[in-house]
Amino acid sequence: MPRTAAVRDFGLVGFDHIDVKVRDRPKARRFFVEQLGMDVIGEGPDHTFLLFGDQVLGLRDAPDGVKTTGVDHIAFRVSEWTGLRNRVGRARVVITGEKERDDSRSLFLRGPEGLRIELVWRPDPHSHSCSHGPVAAVPPPADGDE
Repeated sequence: MPRTAAVRDFGLVGFDHIDVKVRDRPKARRFFVEQLGMDVIGEGPDHTFLLFGDQVLGLRDAPDGVKTTGVDHIAFRVSEWTGLRNRVGRARVVITGEKERDDSRSLFLRGPEGLRIELVWRPDPHSHSCSHGPVAAVPPPADGDE
């Protein structure tokens, strides 16, 4: 009979969003909007948030000198905030930060092999906002980008 791990009830209910690092954010934005039909819900100087269903894909500018793209962090949605920090601490998971926004609260955790993990609670699980001002129109593709 296989051994089962101790239950860690953090109230995980699914993915909230995944942020990926990209070298050419405008090109990636066009692909996800024009080819896959995602909606832009917010942009900032170094990121773009795209909505599909009730989940978000974040495009983040890869830092200068980084040759590869890939996952910046994975965010899991949790069902409740009360007591979350204590439950995570009792599980001996390293908390690297905490953030409170108008529409959500987050705990940031250190995962295996340097993976950054975010636990997100939203009073309205269907709301996603970005406080970086209006969304710019999608620029037309440059020659050779298609």
